[in-house]
Amino acid sequence: MKHLFGPVPSRRLGLSLGVDLLPFKTCTLDCAYCQLGRTTCLTLKREKRVSPEEVLAEIRSRSEDDFDYLTLAGSGEPLLHLGLDEIIRGAKEVIDRPVVVLTNGTLFFNEEVRKEVMEADLIVPSLDAATQATFEKVNRPHPDLKIDEIIEGLVRLREEFDGEIWLEVMLVKGINDHEAPLIAEVVEKIGPDRVQLNTVVRPPAEPVQPLAPTEMERMLEIFSGAEVIAEWERDLSKKTEVLIIDLLSRRPCTLEELGDLTDLHRNEILKYLEVLESEDKISRLRHGGKLYFQAQDG
Repeated sequence: MKHLFGPVPSRRLGLSLGVDLLPFKTCTLDCAYCQLGRTTCLTLKREKRVSPEEVLAEIRSRSEDDFDYLTLAGSGEPLLHLGLDEIIRGAKEVIDRPVVVLTNGTLFFNEEVRKEVMEADLIVPSLDAATQATFEKVNRPHPDLKIDEIIEGLVRLREEFDGEIWLEVMLVKGINDHEAPLIAEVVEKIGPDRVQLNTVVRPPAEPVQPLAPTEMERMLEIFSGAEVIAEWERDLSKKTEVLIIDLLSRRPCTLEELGDLTDLHRNEILKYLEVLESEDKISRLRHGGKLYFQAQDG
């Protein structure tokens, strides 16, 4: 399908049927930890980037599938799609499961953006910094984005939105972990329903480092009432796992090449790469400015 992917197992949402509304790596941020690589279209311009009729037709065709949440996410920032409310409203007419908006949260300072997500059941934004300097270091934003405006937008979203908000904080060793107490103060001001602490679990495209489990446990003393996101169960297709290893045994491939060769969405492939890398069945290398994956000998 052109716009839907999965269902894929999610650490937070069980089986998630994903909806991708944007061209690959169209985003407001260029996060240092993003597993999809560098942002190729760094923008704040909101446009109607896909046909709502096409998207809703695909959702309708999958309405009887086994999944827990319909998640607007994918390969870029979903809030950049103008007219998100049309897709949310239409999806809720054809499925009986919650609709989630998975977002970096940078555009909620815009009143129109907040209005467009009001009919969602759950919003999962992220916040990785409390100061502009750290924001620029960890998230590498569009130059017009200011962290104070983003925080104020999240505060307003909480005031106006009747559904649940689960706020994720991604902690990266040596980049934003020192700012945890300040971020915690901001989180308390926002008042989300849940605070979920994460670190670089999925294979990042750049050499950034996760916090150790003991360090993440200590973060719970800083973020009152927070939870460390547990790893999702690795209940993945053995057939697809074997296919990926076979392809990488023949030659190293980029994420994009694996997508072309397997006809899977990049987000699905990343689930397999995470597992295979954690089991030392594959490794990564950089060549010509690109990130490749390769099978390990033996």
